[in-house]
Amino acid sequence: MSSIRNLILPFVLFVLLHQLCLAQSIKIMGTVRSELTNKPVPEANIRIYGTKQGTATDKNGDFTLVLDQIPATVVISCIGYDYAKYDILKKSATPVVLLLRPISYILKEVEISAVSHTVLYEDKTFSVLDFELMGDNVVMLVFRNVAKRAGMVLLSRGGDTLAVEDLPGLPPDMLCKDFLSNVHYYAKTGKAYQCYYDPERQTLDFLHPTSIDSLEKFVRPYLFRISGRLYFQEKVLGGFGTSIAYFSKDGGKRYIKNSMNDKKISEYRDDMEFYLGWNGAIGSYVFPSDDIESEERFNFSIPQGEGGAYGKNEARAHQFEFYNMIYPLIKLNEDSMAFFNFGSDLIEILDPDGRVISTVPISFHKGSVGINPLGKNDRAINDGWRWGTRILDDEATHNLYTIFLRSGMVMIRKIDLKTGKLDEGTVIPFLFPEKIKIYKGEAYFLCKESGITENWKLVKCSIR
Repeated sequence: MSSIRNLILPFVLFVLLHQLCLAQSIKIMGTVRSELTNKPVPEANIRIYGTKQGTATDKNGDFTLVLDQIPATVVISCIGYDYAKYDILKKSATPVVLLLRPISYILKEVEISAVSHTVLYEDKTFSVLDFELMGDNVVMLVFRNVAKRAGMVLLSRGGDTLAVEDLPGLPPDMLCKDFLSNVHYYAKTGKAYQCYYDPERQTLDFLHPTSIDSLEKFVRPYLFRISGRLYFQEKVLGGFGTSIAYFSKDGGKRYIKNSMNDKKISEYRDDMEFYLGWNGAIGSYVFPSDDIESEERFNFSIPQGEGGAYGKNEARAHQFEFYNMIYPLIKLNEDSMAFFNFGSDLIEILDPDGRVISTVPISFHKGSVGINPLGKNDRAINDGWRWGTRILDDEATHNLYTIFLRSGMVMIRKIDLKTGKLDEGTVIPFLFPEKIKIYKGEAYFLCKESGITENWKLVKCSIR
Protein backbone atom coordinates (compact mmCIF):
# COMPACT_ATOMS: atom_id res chain seq x y z
CA MET A 1 0.00 0.00 0.00
CA SER A 2 2.83 2.32 0.87
CA SER A 3 4.51 1.63 -2.48
CA ILE A 4 1.30 2.47 -4.37
CA ARG A 5 0.99 5.70 -2.41
CA ASN A 6 4.57 6.54 -3.32
CA LEU A 7 3.75 6.08 -7.01
CA ILE A 8 0.47 8.03 -6.97
CA LEU A 9 1.76 11.08 -5.08
CA PRO A 10 4.33 12.18 -7.71
CA PHE A 11 1.76 11.65 -10.45
CA VAL A 12 -0.79 13.86 -8.67
CA LEU A 13 1.85 16.54 -8.11
CA PHE A 14 2.80 16.42 -11.79
CA VAL A 15 -0.84 16.86 -12.88
CA LEU A 16 -1.35 19.75 -10.48
CA LEU A 17 1.82 21.51 -11.60
CA HIS A 18 0.92 21.00 -15.25
CA GLN A 19 -2.54 22.49 -14.70
CA LEU A 20 -0.98 25.39 -12.79
CA CYS A 21 1.37 26.11 -15.73
CA LEU A 22 -1.53 26.00 -18.14
CA ALA A 23 -3.46 28.41 -15.93
CA GLN A 24 -0.52 30.83 -15.87
CA SER A 25 0.18 30.87 -19.63
CA ILE A 26 -2.45 31.49 -22.28
CA LYS A 27 -1.79 30.42 -25.84
CA ILE A 28 -3.26 32.58 -28.61
CA MET A 29 -3.16 31.33 -32.20
CA GLY A 30 -4.05 33.35 -35.26
CA THR A 31 -3.20 34.89 -38.61
CA VAL A 32 -2.16 38.40 -39.64
CA ARG A 33 -3.74 39.51 -42.92
CA SER A 34 -3.75 42.58 -45.14
CA GLU A 35 -6.82 44.73 -44.58
CA LEU A 36 -6.85 45.61 -48.27
CA THR A 37 -6.35 42.22 -49.97
CA ASN A 38 -7.01 39.76 -47.10
CA LYS A 39 -3.73 38.02 -48.03
CA PRO A 40 -1.48 36.69 -45.23
CA VAL A 41 1.31 39.00 -44.04
CA PRO A 42 4.55 37.06 -43.46
CA GLU A 43 7.41 38.24 -41.21
CA ALA A 44 5.16 40.58 -39.18
CA ASN A 45 6.47 41.30 -35.68
CA ILE A 46 3.99 40.78 -32.83
CA ARG A 47 5.00 42.14 -29.44
CA ILE A 48 3.19 42.16 -26.11
CA TYR A 49 2.83 45.82 -25.27
CA GLY A 50 5.08 46.99 -22.44
CA THR A 51 7.34 43.92 -22.63
CA LYS A 52 10.04 42.47 -24.86
CA GLN A 53 8.05 39.27 -25.34
CA GLY A 54 6.65 38.45 -28.73
CA THR A 55 6.81 36.39 -31.89
CA ALA A 56 6.65 36.74 -35.69
CA THR A 57 4.32 35.39 -38.34
CA ASP A 58 5.54 32.59 -40.60
CA LYS A 59 5.43 32.56 -44.41
CA ASN A 60 1.66 31.92 -44.25
CA GLY A 61 1.02 34.78 -41.85
CA ASP A 62 0.29 32.39 -38.95
CA PHE A 63 1.51 32.87 -35.39
CA THR A 64 1.33 31.43 -31.89
CA LEU A 65 1.67 33.85 -28.98
CA VAL A 66 1.92 32.91 -25.30
CA LEU A 67 0.46 35.43 -22.83
CA ASP A 68 1.05 35.51 -19.11
CA GLN A 69 -2.35 37.07 -18.47
CA ILE A 70 -5.51 38.42 -20.05
CA PRO A 71 -6.43 41.14 -20.85
CA ALA A 72 -3.30 42.11 -22.79
CA THR A 73 -2.39 44.44 -25.64
CA VAL A 74 -0.32 43.33 -28.63
CA VAL A 75 1.52 45.58 -31.09
CA ILE A 76 2.00 44.49 -34.71
CA SER A 77 4.51 46.05 -37.10
CA CYS A 78 5.73 45.15 -40.59
CA ILE A 79 7.48 47.03 -43.39
CA GLY A 80 4.90 48.40 -45.80
CA TYR A 81 2.07 48.38 -43.23
CA ASP A 82 0.78 50.79 -40.62
CA TYR A 83 1.58 50.11 -36.97
CA ALA A 84 -1.41 48.43 -35.24
CA LYS A 85 -2.55 47.67 -31.67
CA TYR A 86 -5.03 45.00 -30.58
CA ASP A 87 -6.52 44.31 -27.14
CA ILE A 88 -6.84 40.61 -26.26
CA LEU A 89 -9.75 40.46 -23.80
CA LYS A 90 -10.39 36.73 -23.68
CA LYS A 91 -9.02 33.45 -24.94
CA SER A 92 -10.56 32.42 -28.26
CA ALA A 93 -11.43 28.83 -29.04
CA THR A 94 -10.60 29.44 -32.71
CA PRO A 95 -7.62 31.19 -34.34
CA VAL A 96 -7.96 34.96 -34.40
CA VAL A 97 -7.49 37.12 -37.48
CA LEU A 98 -5.60 40.41 -37.03
CA LEU A 99 -5.57 42.95 -39.86
CA LEU A 100 -2.82 45.34 -40.97
CA ARG A 101 -3.50 48.33 -43.18
CA PRO A 102 -1.00 48.79 -46.07
CA ILE A 103 0.77 52.14 -46.10
CA SER A 104 -0.20 54.17 -49.16
CA TYR A 105 2.85 56.11 -50.36
CA ILE A 106 1.48 58.89 -52.50
CA LEU A 107 3.22 61.61 -54.49
CA LYS A 108 1.05 63.93 -56.57
CA GLU A 109 -1.92 61.60 -56.04
CA VAL A 110 -0.04 58.68 -57.66
CA GLU A 111 0.92 55.62 -55.62
CA ILE A 112 4.57 54.65 -55.96
CA SER A 113 3.54 51.19 -57.16
CA ALA A 114 2.31 52.90 -60.34
CA VAL A 115 5.91 53.77 -61.35
CA SER A 116 6.91 51.69 -64.35
CA HIS A 117 9.49 49.12 -63.28
CA THR A 118 11.00 45.82 -64.41
CA VAL A 119 12.48 43.04 -62.31
CA LEU A 120 15.66 42.16 -64.21
CA TYR A 121 16.73 39.30 -61.95
CA GLU A 122 14.83 37.45 -59.24
CA ASP A 123 15.60 33.90 -58.16
CA LYS A 124 14.22 31.86 -55.25
CA THR A 125 17.56 30.07 -54.92
CA PHE A 126 20.15 32.76 -55.65
CA SER A 127 20.40 36.26 -54.20
CA VAL A 128 22.11 39.25 -55.85
CA LEU A 129 25.17 40.31 -53.87
CA ASP A 130 26.26 43.22 -56.09
CA PHE A 131 25.92 44.64 -59.60
CA GLU A 132 27.54 47.14 -61.97
CA LEU A 133 26.60 48.64 -65.32
CA MET A 134 28.96 47.52 -68.08
CA GLY A 135 28.13 49.50 -71.21
CA ASP A 136 24.59 48.58 -72.25
CA ASN A 137 24.72 45.44 -70.11
CA VAL A 138 24.44 44.67 -66.39
CA VAL A 139 26.86 42.34 -64.61
CA MET A 140 25.85 40.75 -61.28
CA LEU A 141 27.34 38.68 -58.49
CA VAL A 142 24.81 36.05 -57.39
CA PHE A 143 25.16 33.58 -54.52
CA ARG A 144 23.41 31.10 -52.26
CA ASN A 145 24.22 29.15 -49.08
CA VAL A 146 26.09 32.07 -47.45
CA ALA A 147 28.18 32.58 -50.60
CA LYS A 148 29.39 28.96 -50.69
CA ARG A 149 27.97 28.79 -54.20
CA ALA A 150 28.36 31.88 -56.34
CA GLY A 151 28.69 32.99 -59.93
CA MET A 152 28.58 35.96 -62.26
CA VAL A 153 25.66 36.70 -64.57
CA LEU A 154 25.63 39.18 -67.46
CA LEU A 155 22.25 40.57 -68.54
CA SER A 156 21.15 42.90 -71.29
CA ARG A 157 19.24 46.01 -70.24
CA GLY A 158 16.10 44.17 -71.26
CA GLY A 159 16.83 41.34 -68.84
CA ASP A 160 18.07 38.70 -71.32
CA THR A 161 20.85 36.45 -69.99
CA LEU A 162 24.00 36.87 -72.10
CA ALA A 163 26.53 34.86 -70.10
CA VAL A 164 26.92 32.92 -66.85
CA GLU A 165 30.35 32.06 -65.46
CA ASP A 166 31.89 30.52 -62.33
CA LEU A 167 34.06 32.86 -60.29
CA PRO A 168 37.85 32.52 -60.19
CA GLY A 169 37.97 32.99 -56.41
CA LEU A 170 35.58 32.38 -53.54
CA PRO A 171 33.96 33.71 -51.50
CA PRO A 172 32.90 36.80 -53.49
CA ASP A 173 33.13 40.27 -52.00
CA MET A 174 31.95 42.98 -54.39
CA LEU A 175 32.16 44.56 -57.85
CA CYS A 176 34.09 47.76 -58.50
CA LYS A 177 34.00 50.13 -61.49
CA ASP A 178 37.05 52.27 -62.26
CA PHE A 179 37.34 55.66 -63.98
CA LEU A 180 37.77 53.96 -67.38
CA SER A 181 34.45 52.08 -66.89
CA ASN A 182 36.23 48.76 -66.41
CA VAL A 183 34.41 46.45 -63.99
CA HIS A 184 36.52 44.48 -61.51
CA TYR A 185 35.51 41.49 -59.41
CA TYR A 186 36.81 41.52 -55.82
CA ALA A 187 37.22 38.20 -54.02
CA LYS A 188 37.66 37.96 -50.26
CA THR A 189 40.96 36.24 -50.94
CA GLY A 190 42.36 39.74 -51.67
CA LYS A 191 42.49 39.27 -55.45
CA ALA A 192 40.83 41.53 -58.05
CA TYR A 193 39.97 40.44 -61.61
CA GLN A 194 38.95 42.66 -64.52
CA CYS A 195 35.70 41.45 -66.13
CA TYR A 196 35.54 41.25 -69.92
CA TYR A 197 32.62 40.14 -72.08
CA ASP A 198 33.38 38.49 -75.41
CA PRO A 199 30.16 38.88 -77.47
CA GLU A 200 31.31 36.46 -80.16
CA ARG A 201 31.92 33.58 -77.75
CA GLN A 202 29.27 34.89 -75.34
CA THR A 203 31.57 34.37 -72.39
CA LEU A 204 32.70 36.41 -69.41
CA ASP A 205 36.45 36.35 -68.92
CA PHE A 206 38.44 37.39 -65.87
CA LEU A 207 41.61 39.22 -66.90
CA HIS A 208 44.69 40.72 -65.25
CA PRO A 209 44.44 39.32 -61.69
CA THR A 210 46.02 41.70 -59.22
CA SER A 211 45.79 42.51 -55.54
CA ILE A 212 42.87 44.58 -54.33
CA ASP A 213 45.27 46.80 -52.40
CA SER A 214 47.16 47.69 -55.60
CA LEU A 215 43.95 48.50 -57.47
CA GLU A 216 42.64 50.64 -54.63
CA LYS A 217 45.94 52.52 -54.38
CA PHE A 218 46.78 53.16 -58.03
CA VAL A 219 43.46 53.11 -59.92
CA ARG A 220 40.51 53.81 -57.63
CA PRO A 221 41.54 57.36 -56.57
CA TYR A 222 40.97 58.73 -60.10
CA LEU A 223 37.50 60.07 -60.90
CA PHE A 224 37.53 60.40 -64.70
CA ARG A 225 39.71 61.17 -67.72
CA ILE A 226 39.65 64.24 -70.00
CA SER A 227 42.10 64.49 -72.92
CA GLY A 228 44.72 62.25 -71.37
CA ARG A 229 44.44 63.84 -67.93
CA LEU A 230 43.39 61.75 -64.95
CA TYR A 231 41.41 63.86 -62.46
CA PHE A 232 41.23 63.25 -58.71
CA GLN A 233 40.46 65.01 -55.43
CA GLU A 234 42.23 65.20 -52.10
CA LYS A 235 40.78 66.19 -48.74
CA VAL A 236 42.56 69.06 -47.03
CA LEU A 237 42.36 70.63 -43.59
CA GLY A 238 40.95 67.46 -42.05
CA GLY A 239 38.11 67.27 -44.57
CA PHE A 240 36.98 70.89 -44.28
CA GLY A 241 38.19 71.47 -47.83
CA THR A 242 39.17 69.76 -51.05
CA SER A 243 41.83 70.14 -53.71
CA ILE A 244 41.11 69.25 -57.32
CA ALA A 245 44.04 68.02 -59.37
CA TYR A 246 44.95 65.96 -62.40
CA PHE A 247 47.83 63.76 -63.41
CA SER A 248 49.17 63.74 -66.97
CA LYS A 249 52.00 61.79 -68.54
CA ASP A 250 53.82 64.91 -69.66
CA GLY A 251 53.14 67.30 -66.77
CA GLY A 252 52.84 64.98 -63.77
CA LYS A 253 50.59 66.05 -60.90
CA ARG A 254 49.03 69.51 -61.09
CA TYR A 255 46.59 71.14 -58.65
CA ILE A 256 44.01 73.36 -60.33
CA LYS A 257 41.52 74.35 -57.61
CA ASN A 258 41.18 74.54 -53.82
CA SER A 259 37.87 74.92 -52.03
CA MET A 260 37.27 75.43 -48.30
CA ASN A 261 33.95 75.13 -46.53
CA ASP A 262 34.19 78.41 -44.62
CA LYS A 263 30.78 77.96 -42.99
CA LYS A 264 31.72 74.64 -41.46
CA ILE A 265 35.14 75.94 -40.41
CA SER A 266 33.36 78.75 -38.56
CA GLU A 267 30.96 76.28 -36.91
CA TYR A 268 33.84 74.08 -35.85
CA ARG A 269 35.76 77.07 -34.47
CA ASP A 270 32.70 78.08 -32.42
CA ASP A 271 32.42 74.54 -31.05
CA MET A 272 36.07 74.45 -30.08
CA GLU A 273 35.97 77.89 -28.44
CA PHE A 274 32.99 76.77 -26.39
CA TYR A 275 34.74 73.52 -25.45
CA LEU A 276 37.98 75.23 -24.45
CA GLY A 277 36.09 77.88 -22.49
CA TRP A 278 34.01 75.25 -20.71
CA ASN A 279 37.21 73.53 -19.63
CA GLY A 280 38.81 76.73 -18.34
CA ALA A 281 41.23 77.31 -21.24
CA ILE A 282 42.71 80.80 -21.40
CA GLY A 283 43.01 82.77 -24.62
CA SER A 284 41.16 82.70 -27.91
CA TYR A 285 40.99 79.74 -30.21
CA VAL A 286 43.35 79.72 -33.22
CA PHE A 287 42.39 77.58 -36.20
CA PRO A 288 45.42 75.57 -37.39
CA SER A 289 46.91 75.89 -40.83
CA ASP A 290 47.62 72.20 -41.22
CA ASP A 291 45.63 68.99 -40.75
CA ILE A 292 43.17 69.25 -37.86
CA GLU A 293 43.70 65.63 -36.96
CA SER A 294 47.33 66.31 -36.07
CA GLU A 295 46.36 68.86 -33.40
CA GLU A 296 46.18 67.35 -29.92
CA ARG A 297 43.95 70.15 -28.65
CA PHE A 298 41.23 68.99 -31.07
CA ASN A 299 40.99 65.69 -29.23
CA PHE A 300 38.09 66.67 -26.97
CA SER A 301 37.26 63.11 -25.90
CA ILE A 302 36.87 62.11 -22.26
CA PRO A 303 39.85 60.05 -21.00
CA GLN A 304 39.20 56.34 -20.54
CA GLY A 305 39.96 56.68 -16.80
CA GLU A 306 37.09 59.16 -16.51
CA GLY A 307 34.58 56.93 -18.26
CA GLY A 308 35.30 57.99 -21.84
CA ALA A 309 34.22 55.67 -24.62
CA TYR A 310 35.48 57.15 -27.90
CA GLY A 311 39.18 57.58 -27.27
CA LYS A 312 41.45 59.53 -29.57
CA ASN A 313 39.25 59.13 -32.67
CA GLU A 314 36.30 61.14 -31.38
CA ALA A 315 37.50 64.35 -33.03
CA ARG A 316 37.65 62.54 -36.36
CA ALA A 317 34.14 61.13 -35.87
CA HIS A 318 32.93 64.62 -34.93
CA GLN A 319 34.27 66.09 -38.15
CA PHE A 320 33.09 63.51 -40.63
CA GLU A 321 29.85 62.29 -39.08
CA PHE A 322 28.46 65.50 -37.63
CA TYR A 323 29.35 67.80 -40.51
CA ASN A 324 29.06 65.24 -43.32
CA MET A 325 30.95 67.31 -45.88
CA ILE A 326 31.00 66.13 -49.49
CA TYR A 327 32.47 67.78 -52.61
CA PRO A 328 31.18 65.96 -55.72
CA LEU A 329 33.18 66.55 -58.92
CA ILE A 330 31.54 65.06 -62.03
CA LYS A 331 32.59 65.07 -65.68
CA LEU A 332 29.97 66.60 -67.98
CA ASN A 333 31.82 66.32 -71.31
CA GLU A 334 35.33 66.71 -72.73
CA ASP A 335 35.21 70.45 -72.09
CA SER A 336 33.63 70.83 -68.65
CA MET A 337 32.95 69.34 -65.24
CA ALA A 338 30.52 70.19 -62.44
CA PHE A 339 31.84 70.92 -58.93
CA PHE A 340 29.23 70.99 -56.15
CA ASN A 341 30.43 73.67 -53.75
CA PHE A 342 27.91 73.15 -50.95
CA GLY A 343 29.84 75.50 -48.67
CA SER A 344 29.03 78.39 -51.00
CA ASP A 345 25.64 77.04 -52.16
CA LEU A 346 26.82 76.84 -55.77
CA ILE A 347 27.38 74.46 -58.64
CA GLU A 348 30.54 75.63 -60.35
CA ILE A 349 30.95 74.62 -63.98
CA LEU A 350 34.71 74.31 -64.54
CA ASP A 351 36.84 73.95 -67.64
CA PRO A 352 39.56 71.24 -67.73
CA ASP A 353 42.06 73.70 -66.19
CA GLY A 354 39.80 74.42 -63.19
CA ARG A 355 38.66 77.86 -64.35
CA VAL A 356 35.04 78.75 -63.56
CA ILE A 357 32.90 78.91 -66.70
CA SER A 358 29.65 79.65 -64.86
CA THR A 359 27.99 79.28 -61.47
CA VAL A 360 24.52 78.06 -60.57
CA PRO A 361 22.97 78.84 -57.16
CA ILE A 362 21.53 75.81 -55.32
CA SER A 363 19.51 75.34 -52.14
CA PHE A 364 18.18 71.77 -52.37
CA HIS A 365 20.89 70.52 -49.99
CA LYS A 366 19.27 72.54 -47.22
CA GLY A 367 15.98 70.72 -47.57
CA SER A 368 14.76 68.69 -44.60
CA VAL A 369 11.66 68.14 -42.51
CA GLY A 370 10.21 71.53 -41.65
CA ILE A 371 12.55 73.41 -44.01
CA ASN A 372 11.64 74.22 -47.59
CA PRO A 373 14.23 76.40 -49.36
CA LEU A 374 12.78 75.58 -52.78
CA GLY A 375 9.51 77.38 -52.17
CA LYS A 376 6.12 76.62 -50.66
CA ASN A 377 4.98 74.85 -53.83
CA ASP A 378 7.69 72.18 -53.65
CA ARG A 379 5.47 69.29 -52.59
CA ALA A 380 8.31 66.86 -51.93
CA ILE A 381 9.85 68.83 -49.07
CA ASN A 382 6.45 69.97 -47.82
CA ASP A 383 5.58 66.26 -47.47
CA GLY A 384 8.53 65.62 -45.13
CA TRP A 385 11.25 64.44 -47.50
CA ARG A 386 14.84 65.21 -46.51
CA TRP A 387 17.92 65.51 -48.68
CA GLY A 388 19.90 62.26 -48.99
CA THR A 389 23.39 63.83 -49.46
CA ARG A 390 24.07 62.02 -52.75
CA ILE A 391 24.63 63.19 -56.32
CA LEU A 392 23.98 60.61 -59.05
CA ASP A 393 25.34 60.75 -62.59
CA ASP A 394 23.64 59.18 -65.59
CA GLU A 395 26.62 57.36 -67.07
CA ALA A 396 25.30 57.72 -70.63
CA THR A 397 23.79 61.21 -70.77
CA HIS A 398 25.65 62.82 -67.82
CA ASN A 399 22.41 64.26 -66.53
CA LEU A 400 22.77 64.77 -62.78
CA TYR A 401 20.33 63.78 -60.05
CA THR A 402 20.05 63.95 -56.29
CA ILE A 403 17.96 61.93 -53.85
CA PHE A 404 15.51 62.64 -51.04
CA LEU A 405 14.53 60.18 -48.30
CA ARG A 406 11.42 59.50 -46.25
CA SER A 407 10.57 56.45 -44.12
CA GLY A 408 12.51 53.98 -46.25
CA MET A 409 11.44 55.53 -49.55
CA VAL A 410 13.81 57.16 -52.05
CA MET A 411 12.89 59.93 -54.46
CA ILE A 412 15.20 60.70 -57.40
CA ARG A 413 15.13 64.30 -58.67
CA LYS A 414 16.91 65.67 -61.73
CA ILE A 415 19.07 68.79 -61.30
CA ASP A 416 18.74 71.57 -63.87
CA LEU A 417 22.34 72.72 -64.38
CA LYS A 418 21.16 76.08 -65.75
CA THR A 419 18.90 77.07 -62.85
CA GLY A 420 19.86 74.75 -59.96
CA LYS A 421 16.21 73.74 -59.59
CA LEU A 422 14.93 70.18 -59.30
CA ASP A 423 12.18 68.41 -61.19
CA GLU A 424 9.18 66.88 -59.42
CA GLY A 425 11.02 63.60 -59.00
CA THR A 426 10.35 59.87 -59.22
CA VAL A 427 9.75 57.69 -56.17
CA ILE A 428 11.39 54.27 -56.42
CA PRO A 429 8.56 51.72 -56.05
CA PHE A 430 10.33 49.64 -53.38
CA LEU A 431 11.29 50.36 -49.79
CA PHE A 432 14.96 50.60 -48.78
CA PRO A 433 16.57 50.21 -52.24
CA GLU A 434 20.32 49.67 -52.28
CA LYS A 435 23.09 50.83 -54.67
CA ILE A 436 21.17 53.09 -57.05
CA LYS A 437 22.74 53.56 -60.50
CA ILE A 438 21.30 55.63 -63.37
CA TYR A 439 21.75 54.87 -67.06
CA LYS A 440 19.87 56.32 -70.05
CA GLY A 441 17.04 57.65 -67.90
CA GLU A 442 16.52 54.45 -65.90
CA ALA A 443 17.40 53.75 -62.27
CA TYR A 444 18.88 50.35 -61.40
CA PHE A 445 18.90 49.15 -57.80
CA LEU A 446 18.81 46.16 -55.46
CA CYS A 447 15.86 45.45 -53.20
CA LYS A 448 14.08 42.66 -51.37
CA GLU A 449 10.78 42.02 -49.70
CA SER A 450 10.45 42.14 -45.91
CA GLY A 451 12.06 39.32 -43.96
CA ILE A 452 15.64 38.20 -43.58
CA THR A 453 15.00 35.00 -45.54
CA GLU A 454 14.13 36.81 -48.75
CA ASN A 455 16.64 37.09 -51.60
CA TRP A 456 17.90 40.35 -53.10
CA LYS A 457 16.70 41.07 -56.63
CA LEU A 458 17.77 43.53 -59.34
CA VAL A 459 15.14 46.01 -60.51
CA LYS A 460 15.06 48.98 -62.85
CA CYS A 461 12.50 51.75 -63.19
CA SER A 462 11.98 54.72 -65.49
CA ILE A 463 12.68 58.15 -64.07
CA ARG A 464 11.77 61.57 -65.35
